[in-house]
Amino acid sequence: MRSRRTRLSLVLLSLLCLTGCWDRVEINDTAFILTTAVDVEQDGKIRYSVLLPLPGSMGGASGGGGGTAGTKSYYIDSAVGTTFREAQAQLQRRMSRRMFFAHRRTLLIGEDYAKRGIRNAFDTTPRSPESRMTIYMIVTKGKAYKLLQATPQFERFPSEAIRELVKARNVIQINMKQVALSLSSPGSDAITVYMGVKESEKNSKSTKKSKEIEFLGYAQFRGDKMTGVFENAEADGLAWLKNMPVQSSVTLKIENRHTVTLNIFDSKSQIRAYTERGKLQFDIRTKAKAKATEVLGMYDLSQTGKVQKVEEAMNRYIEQAMRKAIRKMITNRTDSAQFGSYLWREHPGLWEKKYASRWPAGMKDAAFRIQVKSVLTETGLIYENVTKAKRTR
Repeated sequence: MRSRRTRLSLVLLSLLCLTGCWDRVEINDTAFILTTAVDVEQDGKIRYSVLLPLPGSMGGASGGGGGTAGTKSYYIDSAVGTTFREAQAQLQRRMSRRMFFAHRRTLLIGEDYAKRGIRNAFDTTPRSPESRMTIYMIVTKGKAYKLLQATPQFERFPSEAIRELVKARNVIQINMKQVALSLSSPGSDAITVYMGVKESEKNSKSTKKSKEIEFLGYAQFRGDKMTGVFENAEADGLAWLKNMPVQSSVTLKIENRHTVTLNIFDSKSQIRAYTERGKLQFDIRTKAKAKATEVLGMYDLSQTGKVQKVEEAMNRYIEQAMRKAIRKMITNRTDSAQFGSYLWREHPGLWEKKYASRWPAGMKDAAFRIQVKSVLTETGLIYENVTKAKRTR
């Protein structure tokens, strides 16, 4: 009996050491930030915008569109400050719930802010344990907060449409960590996804035009300042130069009479840097596969000779796309494909002695040798148009 009382006393005393949930955070007291947008004002101050869901409007069905009340399921607000945290603090003063950033997946940077330099954004994000360096960094055409005001029809929140587009198979996935590495590595310049807003067509007089979010290409940086945009074929060429596993849809003319649309996939590129007779050269070898998705002009892909002509046209397109991307880099004095990094890794002595202090100016005098080998692996379920008349003897 005495032993039992002793044990019971020890158990009761141990309860005094338990502190309880003194620092608990209730979910009802939390405002989940889905995405943030950063813009620069005319006086140089920062406009900081946030998009967060409204818990009271999450239960019922809702269409596309944003707003702050009524049937809208999310809320957009912004504040202006000298720093990110100052603007964020101003927002917090008028929110009854504490802003929580761990669920944020995208960071939008306005074009004007990107042209002034994005390096400051890499101080405020890593300092907070809630912020993640794996969020996608996106530069917007025009103001970043306008992308938050888009009204996509397929998603409840604009942030979801942005995230799904940036994760698509035809887009290079670029997060903040990758941008930071490009900014701090020798012989490389950063790129980010570039997006804008496009109005859709009206279905009828009673419906309103929706503002859809559109992937436009990749923002080009020199140091931490935006200098241009890779679009269309340039964007495809950049992806192949960076050896990124993206899918591209291209339309080619064959024999000036037939039009073929191809889906290019499973591309792989190898780049080797070397010098020949004192001149810097880059050897680029690319392999790719493709499948035919549409053929206009009664072109029979069951014939080996015609398949070879399609492959030759695809080889020319891939090479031309890569050369367009290289010319864009030389024109804007950037190294978005990280050619300097290849040179630094393969010839560190030559890099330090001759090119480190003036790169990427050295790209202007370099020679780029491109070899492309593509294969048409699929023609679909048919070789030619099913309505083609059969020949009679």
